[in-house]
Amino acid sequence: MLRINLVTVFIAFCTISCGGGGSTPSSQEIPTPVVIAEPAVFTGVFLDSAVEGLSYTTTTNSGVTNVLGEFSYQANEEVTFSIGDILLPAVAAKSVLTPLDVMETDNINHPSVVNILRLLQSLDEDGIADNGIKIPAAALELAIGLTVDFASPDFESQVADLVQMSGGVHQQLISTEDAIYHFQVTIAALMDQIISNCPKTHNKVGYYGFFETIEHNVSGRAEFLDDCTIRITDFNYDGEGPDVYFYGAKDHNYSGVNAFAIGQKINGVVYNNTEIILRIPDNKTLDDITGISVWCVDFDANFGQVTFTP
Repeated sequence: MLRINLVTVFIAFCTISCGGGGSTPSSQEIPTPVVIAEPAVFTGVFLDSAVEGLSYTTTTNSGVTNVLGEFSYQANEEVTFSIGDILLPAVAAKSVLTPLDVMETDNINHPSVVNILRLLQSLDEDGIADNGIKIPAAALELAIGLTVDFASPDFESQVADLVQMSGGVHQQLISTEDAIYHFQVTIAALMDQIISNCPKTHNKVGYYGFFETIEHNVSGRAEFLDDCTIRITDFNYDGEGPDVYFYGAKDHNYSGVNAFAIGQKINGVVYNNTEIILRIPDNKTLDDITGISVWCVDFDANFGQVTFTP
């Protein structure tokens, strides 16, 4: 079953050193201005097809998924999706989420996964999930005050009235077989990387490089796939460093204030010839990156780095 690492971004805060003593600074002792980087905000997408109309909440962001299924979050947050008062389990936010992530399983036949798929596809306004799933406003209103147990044997009866009265094409839940088949098509598209909404206009698109191994067996190849995506292939890392992220920077200045972490921590995970997709933050561009590093924040240690060249 598919497991794609689509990794998103965290920005390190500037460490401020304070001088001792209590005297008033002289005219020659002008304090250095404090520069604090703004937290990076990422855009994720919720997929069965792209699902429009799901409410979402994180610690710092909330809203409704748009026509592309997009939601906003910051690094290391959880996100909770809902239809009215029908809550899906909270899940670690990342660039692409599906019902498999929500239910923490690889099993496409997991009963709760299947029931989420059936409900989303059955509520689709035009009944054609292949062109995206749009949850009608009427369904959102009807779901206020409604709770659903996706693992319950009587799940169908819990949502029957909602589906019938939602205003969509379907008057009853679609079949398990149809729901799974559609999701399998989505999974196949993910495997082919047919998910990026980023343009390919930047002159650095196509730049690539190979990791210079420094520590912990780091190796692999990295490439600018489009204006906001980095693809890493054949990636190796022994997972033994503490507080480790992918970091982007100019001129390999990964300890500088303008350096930024890309994605969740990767310490504790062993990678063997793995493919990873990195999405850079919404407030960054390829102009902000000449290289990336497997960077240990605790010790300002570079385990391996890539220089992007044509």
